[in-house]
Amino acid sequence: MSKLGGGKSTRAPFVNLGAFGKHPGWDDHIDDLGLESPQLINAKRIFYVQGMSGNIDSGAWDHLSEEDQLKQFHHVFAWRLGDDLIVGRLWSSSDGKGRKRYPMIVAAHCGGLPMQWAFARILPMLEKIEGQCLAATTASSVRSIIDRSREELRSMIAGANGGRDGSDSSLPNPLATLATRPEMGAELRGLLAILYQVERELAAFRPHTRSDRSIQIAPRHLRVPACGDTPEEAMLLWLRFMLSQLDPSTPLCVIDPLDEQFVDLIVGEPTPTQLFCVRASAHKIPLTTEIPYNLDAEFISRSKGLIASAQ
Repeated sequence: MSKLGGGKSTRAPFVNLGAFGKHPGWDDHIDDLGLESPQLINAKRIFYVQGMSGNIDSGAWDHLSEEDQLKQFHHVFAWRLGDDLIVGRLWSSSDGKGRKRYPMIVAAHCGGLPMQWAFARILPMLEKIEGQCLAATTASSVRSIIDRSREELRSMIAGANGGRDGSDSSLPNPLATLATRPEMGAELRGLLAILYQVERELAAFRPHTRSDRSIQIAPRHLRVPACGDTPEEAMLLWLRFMLSQLDPSTPLCVIDPLDEQFVDLIVGEPTPTQLFCVRASAHKIPLTTEIPYNLDAEFISRSKGLIASAQ
């Protein structure tokens, strides 16, 4: 079996591209465009039908004060599901009747590809698609944009050694990288807080913690500093860090609000409760690095030993 995010995969590389949400070319929600895989269909259900609608229909985001609310949808995200990776982008939009509460979302589902390769090529393509869709006024134009972009992504795979170049395993240890970041504060207090939350709140997702993986575990949310100069760097770093800490079968989602300096991590299958973070500011949901945990000496010593070993 291939290991997305590990060494070179033996799985045949592929990419699918789809879109959903709101656009002025449709009087209501967009007709499904390119949802050719169960993973993309599931992504629409989780992130849009349940996540967006759940928080919009309940008024959860409407109840946020101006200080507590992010002003618009302007995000990229990655959702890792075993050997599959979904990379998406969402932005504020409207339908043909001028209703503006829902975003438009475009997402690529890929497999058999290193995450590094996927982020470096898919995220710029999604940014380009956003600009083209914002300029488009008709449904037929949007369909053409998605179809053309899908073929372009597939040609990139075919033209670059099947997308196999650039193994993620050759990258520096993510824990060591985080230890160099100034966002982690004096004496690595921020990184220790993250490790503490992983150990305390994510214990059920850790390797070898239980034998029955069919038992449903409630998802968890963490908000952390971006720790990257680009969305590609930030999302790759945090996904690799979480993979180093948790069972590799754990669903992992990282959401990067492009106008902010933090990212949101969701461990387990996201629900509307976890996806509330999409429109919540750092004033409403603080970063884990800012939580004043009372860390005992044994935990600090053990964690610093892990960091030193990683370095």
